[in-house]
Amino acid sequence: MFLIQDLKKIMDESKYGVIYFSMGSNLQSDSWPENVKSDLLKMFGSLKQIVIWKFGVDLPNLTKNVHVLKWAPQPSILAHPNCVLFITGGLLSTTETIYYCVPIIGIPVFGDQPVNIKRAIVKGIALKVKLSYSLVKDLKAAIQEIINNPRYTETVKTLSAIHHDRPMKPVDEMVYRVEHVESTRGAPHLRSPALLVPLYQRLYLDLAALVALAVVALVIAAKKLLLKMFSKSNEDDKKKDN
Repeated sequence: MFLIQDLKKIMDESKYGVIYFSMGSNLQSDSWPENVKSDLLKMFGSLKQIVIWKFGVDLPNLTKNVHVLKWAPQPSILAHPNCVLFITGGLLSTTETIYYCVPIIGIPVFGDQPVNIKRAIVKGIALKVKLSYSLVKDLKAAIQEIINNPRYTETVKTLSAIHHDRPMKPVDEMVYRVEHVESTRGAPHLRSPALLVPLYQRLYLDLAALVALAVVALVIAAKKLLLKMFSKSNEDDKKKDN
């Protein structure tokens, strides 16, 4: 994996590991309140770890352990053995954390991000921090929890091993599948049996017809029952009149 030389040196020499912070393109840099940016810098500066923050604008008063980049080679950073934590909110990030074996702190903003983070939490590889006025305080607590509790790293290592345990690399498997489909003239033996199901069954028209028939039968039965009841009532009234 390629790393900018200076960045590689910083990560290689990080004694306590590297924390990578990137919110992707979902949260624009100019939308961050000044006090939040300032408090985040102070909090990151109090950590022992190196913090690489992907941010769209330059930030003043950086401490020695905080490095702000307008662009960052994310896969290369996550693949580095000294990367110990990934703070983000994006969709692909939850996949990357398993692939590169790095636990995650999710800050969901919108869309399906809350669902993705929840799944990662259930798997035991993530914590969630809400985007709120207590962001900095909650984020620091989450960082300390993941850094000091080895179960997150151990769990993501297990999931990563499962993910990578396959007979061939994904790109090789893709080539094999394409060649297999070509050599078998479309691989009809691999097609889903659902393709052979008649249209009326795929649309559940047979079930709809059965339900409709049952409803009609109930309506007819109810109508006959009501007519019979009214007829009997009229007969009783006539007998009383006589």
